[in-house]
Amino acid sequence: MMFDFKNIQSKKLSLVFGIISKLNIRLLITLICLGFIGKSVYDNFEALADQNIGIEELAWLSGGILFSLFSIIINAYAWKLLINSIGCNSNNLKIIKIFINTNIYKYLPGGIWHFASRYNILRKNFSKQKSAESIVLEPLLMMVAALIVIPFGGFNIFLFILCWSSTLLFLPGLREIIIKKMKTMKASIFNSDKGNDRTLIENKQNIATKIFYPYKPLFVEVIFILVRFLGFFCCMNAFSIGSLFSQLELISYFSLAWLIGLLVPAAPGGIGVFESIILFCLSAQLSEAPLLASLLCYRLVSTVSDILAALLYPIKKLFKA
Repeated sequence: MMFDFKNIQSKKLSLVFGIISKLNIRLLITLICLGFIGKSVYDNFEALADQNIGIEELAWLSGGILFSLFSIIINAYAWKLLINSIGCNSNNLKIIKIFINTNIYKYLPGGIWHFASRYNILRKNFSKQKSAESIVLEPLLMMVAALIVIPFGGFNIFLFILCWSSTLLFLPGLREIIIKKMKTMKASIFNSDKGNDRTLIENKQNIATKIFYPYKPLFVEVIFILVRFLGFFCCMNAFSIGSLFSQLELISYFSLAWLIGLLVPAAPGGIGVFESIILFCLSAQLSEAPLLASLLCYRLVSTVSDILAALLYPIKKLFKA
């Protein structure tokens, strides 16, 4: 019996490369960042234990929760405007309610279930094409909004040009290319739909015949970033370090960290990645223990605000009952 050693070797190599190709690079980066944060917490454990949280600190953290909660509502409103801007009439849908109720699903394994839930709701009212656009353009809107804010920390003209040129991504030609690419990347969301597609003619709610630039949702999304920053700034003030740094620079670093956390992570909310970027950028200029305490509290504040947002409509319904 003869063995084809070349064929066996080829199969082994294919298996190895197949395993490597399945490795989640984003998960690896997230784990590295979590390890970095873990080491920082370990190195500063005693200093962290000395941080006091009294009435004043709790007041600041409560303010952080309120700002973070309000930012979720603003983000939902920006999505509503985005849906209208691509030619869909969302007046008969409670878009803000849909967004807020599904936002908590981002904590489920996979990180796509909030998108999948929104798509399944939208496709009952709009064409599959428009429903998919509504889903894939929302992260792009958040990304561009963050890029718009980043340059204000240094007023570098080249950084302004680089970041603000991202607004060109919403021009109709580029937008179509990005939509096709992102639909391929998120195929697990859209390929699950086995129903019949609705054309724009058949669906009266797809009313626009001309594509407009989504300047209104983009403006509102920038406000979302700024309000989100205020939640973070409250956490920094809780440990008396918010006033030790230029607020414009803080906004810039926050937007950068938030953007990388949006693009890279395998974990919801950029956990680990966001904290690592902030710590890397600011630890040389601020005391590491209070900064770490601020970051850990902001993670808690963000999570609590997501939970409270998910409870808004159930509580409202309970009081009406």
